Amino acid sequence: MKRLFIPIAACLMLCTCSNASSTKANTAVADDSTALEQQATAMKASAKLAFTGDVMMGTNFPSDYITKDRGKSLFKDCDSILRDADIAIVNLEGTCYDGTDGEVRKMTNPNTYYIFRMPGDHAQHLANAGIDAVGFANNHSFDFGMTGRRNTIKTMHDAGIEVAGVRELAEGCVMERDGVKYAYIAFAASCTKVLDMLNRQEVDSMIGKYRALGDVLIVSFHGGAEGASFQHVPMKAETYVGEDRGNVHEFAHHCIDMGADVVIGHGPHVPRAVELYNGHFIAYSLGNFCAPYRMGTTGAKGYAPLLVLNINPQDGTFIDGQIHSFRQYDGIGPRSDSSNAAARNIRQLTLDDFPTTPLSITEYGHITKK
Repeated sequence: MKRLFIPIAACLMLCTCSNASSTKANTAVADDSTALEQQATAMKASAKLAFTGDVMMGTNFPSDYITKDRGKSLFKDCDSILRDADIAIVNLEGTCYDGTDGEVRKMTNPNTYYIFRMPGDHAQHLANAGIDAVGFANNHSFDFGMTGRRNTIKTMHDAGIEVAGVRELAEGCVMERDGVKYAYIAFAASCTKVLDMLNRQEVDSMIGKYRALGDVLIVSFHGGAEGASFQHVPMKAETYVGEDRGNVHEFAHHCIDMGADVVIGHGPHVPRAVELYNGHFIAYSLGNFCAPYRMGTTGAKGYAPLLVLNINPQDGTFIDGQIHSFRQYDGIGPRSDSSNAAARNIRQLTLDDFPTTPLSITEYGHITKK
């Protein structure tokens, strides 16, 4: 179990005490060690985590782009999978609240850059589908300035959903299920006032802080270039529209080295490869998942993978997993895809980009260790 260095450090400090004090203190340290070992033994053998990429359920800005049933059936094909997980997390690609207040973000090109404000009642659709937390470290979280961010965070919290990724307002969260504490933090590249994946000092500080708060530490990031031309992990820094979008490969490995158990990426709007690094799972992009309007659903942009991982909560290592394949349709949302296009896509990308990673992925999306 992680963090067993605590009683060891305590034991070293106590060596400077008198013999009598040392005997009593060492007994206490032994008791603490026994308690930690009993806790590790009592902890369940497997934890189930579910992840998707970008979710933008519809927007009422500049006019209504909302499904006919106001989003009620968006997740009908996948909600049972999400609710079955111990923890389910998505990237919230846009603001979500009632009202029209907020500082509208200036668009460099209105034909290619959209602004998103999901109606506040749509937050309950996430909660009903089984979503426990959303990552809010992305460029669209600032579409209506800090007012929009505050309103969205309140809307999510009112629906019982945790939020991560925004400095001062909601940097991270800790969720407990069946005696296991899951800590979650989110980062992004070149976005305003969110946890910055390009700032190594902030990355290390946040991982250190939340590593100490949870048994399992989950990190997500919004990085990498965007579009169908950027499905491969380039193993170097990426830029897009003049912005530094980070070296996602280096960032993910560094997070694992610093103590993260699972690293989940999104941002390119298309899926990317997955990797097993030092026993821990990395998904470099889960693409879009639920974007019925204004985000594109053709080709790989329409692939909507739902990733389920079983991990050992005692050390965060990967056990096995499943890529559930969905496909997005305009005005409808993600629907089950019997052709397994998302799983087959990620399988091939992984074979191309990480041919030696110790993972085996079937065309049906089942993931095991080699």
